[in-house]
Amino acid sequence: MTKTSKKERGRLDPGPVRPGEYVGRVPIQVRYAETDAQAVVYHSNFLIYFEVGRTEWIKETGIPYTALEEQGYALFIAESHLRFLKPATYDDRLIVETRLAELRTRSCTFYYRVLHEGKEESMVEGWTAMVCLGKNRRVAPIPSELAEAMRSIAAL
Repeated sequence: MTKTSKKERGRLDPGPVRPGEYVGRVPIQVRYAETDAQAVVYHSNFLIYFEVGRTEWIKETGIPYTALEEQGYALFIAESHLRFLKPATYDDRLIVETRLAELRTRSCTFYYRVLHEGKEESMVEGWTAMVCLGKNRRVAPIPSELAEAMRSIAAL
């Protein structure tokens, strides 16, 4: 784990934004189908929002996720954690912030915050620990080109 990241009771504190660190910000507009009978976003949809943020963050490295797959690699979620602070409802405009909190040889951890557009108060916070699998679907090192690009834009 990086010196600035800290896991406690499932929570991950990535610390303050590092100088030069890229923080992804992706807009999401809540669709009616994403809400439940209580008219709030169903909890599992936030994992989908996290995926949108993570995919866009990885694109910023200059290496699209599809290129990783073409080489026979994939990043799989090994663990996830979500903390719900405020509800999101139909038609809300949200921002998913994504940061790389940790980068290891075969795994990485992304941290997320979901905010209402134009506000800085967190609605949902969470993280996903990703493991890299190779062509044989066994744990493998993250390809060096991707790892170096991730380290660079995350300012690790």
